[in-house]
Amino acid sequence: MKDGLYRLPKGNRDVFVRRLMAERRLYAPVRRKGEVIFERVREPEEILWEYTNTAKPPKALFFPPVERLLTYTASARDHNAYCEIPIDEMPSIILGIRPCDLRALEVLDAVFLQGPYCDPYYAARREKTLLFALACAQPRPTCFCHALGGGPYEARGADVLLREAGEAYLVEGVSARGKAWLQNLSQEAGLEEADEADWVRAQAVEEQAMARLAEMEPIEGVAPHFAALFDDRDLWREIADKCLACGTCTYLCPVCHCFNIVDRPLAGGGERLRTYDACMYATFTQHASGHNPRPDQAARWRQRVMHKFVYLPENVGLYGCVGCGRCIVACPVSMDIRRVLERLRRAVAQAKEQPHG
Repeated sequence: MKDGLYRLPKGNRDVFVRRLMAERRLYAPVRRKGEVIFERVREPEEILWEYTNTAKPPKALFFPPVERLLTYTASARDHNAYCEIPIDEMPSIILGIRPCDLRALEVLDAVFLQGPYCDPYYAARREKTLLFALACAQPRPTCFCHALGGGPYEARGADVLLREAGEAYLVEGVSARGKAWLQNLSQEAGLEEADEADWVRAQAVEEQAMARLAEMEPIEGVAPHFAALFDDRDLWREIADKCLACGTCTYLCPVCHCFNIVDRPLAGGGERLRTYDACMYATFTQHASGHNPRPDQAARWRQRVMHKFVYLPENVGLYGCVGCGRCIVACPVSMDIRRVLERLRRAVAQAKEQPHG
């Protein structure tokens, strides 16, 4: 058994939550208007501990779908007066985030925090937020995190990890600040010292969770070869044939991060907004001249696949997909990214078999 493990009896969950709420703003999975979403918790009883993954990822708590960056006024005296929106630096905790969404934040960190262009809005939220992850004891049939190097019990990126263990949760500090937080919470939060029996129960639940995952070949090793299929127009047309260009897959993806910035006129001035954008849209790459380098859905699906499995690994060393399965569940025409990857794998194998010269 690992050192530094605590036991949280399920009867003490509300005590634990109230202790967290006393320290920081708390977000967790709750039900709002029939939908399970990550939202600020008002009462401990609201939290859904046994939930399948949310339709909308908690990414929005760091990178909102619509974010006001500044407001401006227009008057006869001053046409350039503007006011920047204060950066949100309120300390927070996200409780119940799944391992796949942790891995998604790792990708977003690489995009928004590294290099010369650090996003101050995203950076402030990440710095001020503790992540209390909840291992995924019941992966859905559409989950394929294991094919992308992750897993339902992957703790990387968490500050604290909670694991199902029968009538209790095993609670483990993962990061330095997570370990420090658990030490400070102590018995006031309903935590007890874990024993070997708790560890055995948690291991049994984990084994059952892993057994629920459908077999799927890992992507590592084959994805770099997708670039060789770039000019195979027939292949990409076949893949994109059913796509409606609705953008559902991109808006629900915990990793997608393309955005647009627009100025919206209002009475006496206006506001500058940052909003999600989607590579599935026809106007996503349309030039002012009217020319579009991705003129059809085949080209746009090619961009989606290449960005996730070729360009991002080349640029930041991480896949742009974490295998959460949200796009599979939500697609109105039942497109399945797993089937797309299988089709590309076959195309790569066929290309290798063809004689050269």
